[in-house]
Amino acid sequence: MIDRSYLPFQSARDHQDRGMEKWMGFFLSEHRSSLKNDTNKEILSSTLDNAEKLTLIGQLYISKLTGTFIVKEKQRRQTLAGHVTEITSKFITVKGADRHYTVKLQDILAISIEEEQ
Repeated sequence: MIDRSYLPFQSARDHQDRGMEKWMGFFLSEHRSSLKNDTNKEILSSTLDNAEKLTLIGQLYISKLTGTFIVKEKQRRQTLAGHVTEITSKFITVKGADRHYTVKLQDILAISIEEEQ
């Protein structure tokens, strides 16, 4: 118990603080919104290292096969499909159905090679 005998008012001296009870509603709402944010968070990490990425990209470039790329763009996943038309040390260019995409190698999360039909 806290000694409040120095306070001039009787009501202040007799006040019983509820402690954490008054914060419980705030805590629950903050905890719930934090959990909701965690479930909506996308994992944007790649299991491929740069050598594996370059090997798959080189196969797609040489064989002219269509590839599907999962890339990180503005903290979201995006799927691109198309032919690799250009390779540099830091970027690749993918010709999709409607336009060309320039993608950083570090932003590529996954690559799959589609079979010819």
